[in-house]
Amino acid sequence: MSRIVGVGACVLDAIIECPFYPKEDSKLKATAVIRRGGGPVGNALAAAAAMGAKAAYLGTLPLGADGDFLAEELERYGVRCRAKRVDGDAFTSYVVLAGDTGTRTCIFEKGTMPDDSSYLNTEELQRADILHLDGNFLQSAIYAAEFAQKNGITVSLDAGSAYEGIGDLLPFVDVLIPSAEFALGWTKERTLADALCSLNEMYRPAALVVTDGVRGGYYFAEGRAEKYPAFPVEIKDSNGAGDVFHGAFLAAYGEKQSVAECCRFASAVAALKCTGIGVKQSIPLRREVEIFLCRG
Repeated sequence: MSRIVGVGACVLDAIIECPFYPKEDSKLKATAVIRRGGGPVGNALAAAAAMGAKAAYLGTLPLGADGDFLAEELERYGVRCRAKRVDGDAFTSYVVLAGDTGTRTCIFEKGTMPDDSSYLNTEELQRADILHLDGNFLQSAIYAAEFAQKNGITVSLDAGSAYEGIGDLLPFVDVLIPSAEFALGWTKERTLADALCSLNEMYRPAALVVTDGVRGGYYFAEGRAEKYPAFPVEIKDSNGAGDVFHGAFLAAYGEKQSVAECCRFASAVAALKCTGIGVKQSIPLRREVEIFLCRG
């Protein structure tokens, strides 16, 4: 059983369910408004825990009710909270779910949590097999990645967006899983297959995958880009599917599965998550994933 720790965004989400996406300068009654914990690293760790890994969050959380809420939710979904509690406002996001299409639109505010590497729990990090990052709190992420590299700990990065300074983190990454948006923007290539090959030339990670939502994605193997599919499901909520993919991938990777097997497994977990509303509460059980893959 692998030990996976994370440093990055642990977000306070307000999920607004609507029958359809509202027109600009209009009013629309929501069908529900739900308060949840989210964020790329927090969601990924919950997915990894659900798939059997030991998971812990090592970032920072605010003092007060918001921090209590986020810490308690992490623990409820199997993620040990080893965060430093400090003064500041939480990273928050407002997510609009369109019921007719299953799309999600996110507006976020990063809050005022400090990016201070002295708050990192390096004792907990040193016991880990995998460190998962999302590019948020970049200076702390780079410090943690350098520490991990020196101690033989695998470094994973969810490169969803091209944050300023992210290029300083990429050389430390062993498992690089960018979004299609990041891969194309960073490499300036016209196709995902070409972008994948360019990223491999640039950084030579041990595992390299590009995610592309309902179109599946690509992984690098034996000198070329290989396609992996997305599983067709009835989508109720796609929010957090990429985060869940990362966590499931790392759980399988820690079990020494091949990159192709990790992609297929993680794609199934992400697809099943999309059949429910919410992220952590919609992550399937490991047995459900195995049954789904046998049927598919």
